Amino acid sequence: MKQAAHVALALTAVMAVGAGRPTQSESGLTVSILRRFRPASAQTVVDVFCRIPLQLVSPIGTGGGSYRFAVSVKDSTGLELVSQSWSTAVRAEVLRSRGASTSEHLTFAAKAGRYAVQVAVTDSATGRVSRTEAVATAFAGPPGGSDLLLGSDVRQSSGPGDSAARGGEVRLGSLFLVTSGLPVLTPQASKLAYYLELYPAHAESVQVGVRVLTDSGKQMVVTAPELMTIGAGGGVVSRVLDLAGLPPGRYQAEVKVGGPDSVTRIARFGMTGFETMAEAAAVVDAGEWPGALSEAQMDSAYEPLVYLMSAEEQGVYSGLSPDGKRKWLRQFWARRDPSPGTSRNEERDRFYAAIGEANRKYREGGASQVPGWRTDRGRIFVKYGAPDETLERRQAGSSNPYDCWKYTRTRALKFVFMDLTGFGNYVLIFTNDQHESGRPNWQDLLGPEALLDVQRF
Repeated sequence: MKQAAHVALALTAVMAVGAGRPTQSESGLTVSILRRFRPASAQTVVDVFCRIPLQLVSPIGTGGGSYRFAVSVKDSTGLELVSQSWSTAVRAEVLRSRGASTSEHLTFAAKAGRYAVQVAVTDSATGRVSRTEAVATAFAGPPGGSDLLLGSDVRQSSGPGDSAARGGEVRLGSLFLVTSGLPVLTPQASKLAYYLELYPAHAESVQVGVRVLTDSGKQMVVTAPELMTIGAGGGVVSRVLDLAGLPPGRYQAEVKVGGPDSVTRIARFGMTGFETMAEAAAVVDAGEWPGALSEAQMDSAYEPLVYLMSAEEQGVYSGLSPDGKRKWLRQFWARRDPSPGTSRNEERDRFYAAIGEANRKYREGGASQVPGWRTDRGRIFVKYGAPDETLERRQAGSSNPYDCWKYTRTRALKFVFMDLTGFGNYVLIFTNDQHESGRPNWQDLLGPEALLDVQRF
């Protein structure tokens, strides 16, 4: 058995529901079971996700709180096969966030049968214990497909050196899915990733289509079927959908695989509104920040400010003492605080959230690991936010892969990025933004076919 614990801010106001309805206790503990099959060993790999409302965790002084998570797996005879426990700390600012929760994840493999998964969460401050239980049914034989796993992003391993899951990720072969088992999207993070394994007896061509439905069954989004070939040993279908503009609420994602052995899988997720997102966001108190940061952390917080600094603010920070750097950062953001006198600096929170998102989405350079905010796509993302429309051409015929972004709601801007090296490093080759510059030969770089594609976009 392998175990991994993860703490992530979640939004309980629109609690999502996982594959097959999860088990929820009166205390709000929610356990979701998702299963994958391994034909070689005739075993089922079971992912257990537990969502823990932070209302179950009491603060300890001013330093946040903690809880102990314990899990037990028993077979149908009552024999305990797995017993593990660990402690998890919760930061004070997260603990203060209304409607927040944390998540824990573990994985175990089992032969065919029914297994009881028992979870207990003990609050370190009060000793209060909350419990819940779920049943995991291991497959008796190869199913048509695994359970449908949803997340907020998926990425491919970049090579042998990229084998460890990052915070919030679950490794699935060569893929890493960002998930807590019960995804809740936000207006700023509106992408839904899905992962589905297929186990055909013979190699076959299939068509994969996705629908997003409301809980009442109203169709909100439908994708055109994609043709794929699945080998006799099985295969994976995985994709990321951009659901920007989807109203707040609860939804179902339905993935339908059509072919000789058709498979349909459904899982639930939620979408929050801006108000809920703001309530649940972890708050960094204006009076404390950046008081708790080390000098290295302050330097990391300073670097992206090149996008915001005036000429007078440049060239000062690096020569200061640690206390001077702390004061400089505090004053820098105080000048940009849209609501002085309150406990939050919304502009600072927005900026660093954008930096984090850019780092997650647009990191480039392979082993050199260029941070996402330093790339051309990351810079435009931090500057203007997520594009209103995108065009992605990863296999672009005679042209190198390219992305086209368009902003239409508040400005008429277009950006074209191209992977000139073939190693996934996208550079800005064209834009109509007078504050940015592209390449003078951008039309030649695209070629006639891609140029027409971009012009039509």
